[in-house]
Amino acid sequence: MKYKIIDTYGTQLSGSPANSKKEFTPWQPSSWPEAPEEFKSSFHEVIEKIFRVTIIDEIDNVISDAKKVNGSLEHRGHVIAIAQLCAIDVLSSYAFFNELAVKCQVCGISDSKINKYKKFIADFFPDEYKQYTEELYKLYRNTMIHSWNLFDVGIRPDNSRIEMKNGTICFGLDNFQNALKYSLDKFLERLSVEIQLQKNTIGRYKKLKKSARD
Repeated sequence: MKYKIIDTYGTQLSGSPANSKKEFTPWQPSSWPEAPEEFKSSFHEVIEKIFRVTIIDEIDNVISDAKKVNGSLEHRGHVIAIAQLCAIDVLSSYAFFNELAVKCQVCGISDSKINKYKKFIADFFPDEYKQYTEELYKLYRNTMIHSWNLFDVGIRPDNSRIEMKNGTICFGLDNFQNALKYSLDKFLERLSVEIQLQKNTIGRYKKLKKSARD
């Protein structure tokens, strides 16, 4: 996505050639600096800005605009929830790049059927969401992306905590947005110290950066 005017960052990875420097705008991949071969704090800053500006801030803007115009998130749920659920796809693609069979921290077993999406929820989301990892993937993410409407679960236009009520799982959009922010904070915290997470993130970044066009 390209915008006419937005706050920009003059970030340059240490060790990159001076003539390769571009003005770094998180929403424009062609301006992203080259990834380092080994993880650096400057690369952590780049990743954080990309995720916060292009994911969290943009969804926050939609939520804020909807409340200003509509007074609440009524009749805005599908658009917001789909963006939130797709954001997990993005984050998990960095966290577990090229990892196929992974160990689930909820059930404690290794299984190729346990995918990156569910592992990201299990590893990084608040505890109250972790017990619904399977449902968040199948009944929310898959259903909304492929069928738009929800059939077995629900969402609310408020800050309701996730819960099972009368056999139906439900959560508020504001609460889920806070959970998404929590997961990003936790991911970034672990990214600064965990070698495998760093390698995965660099690998995903390199692949995406290589495909970017001006």
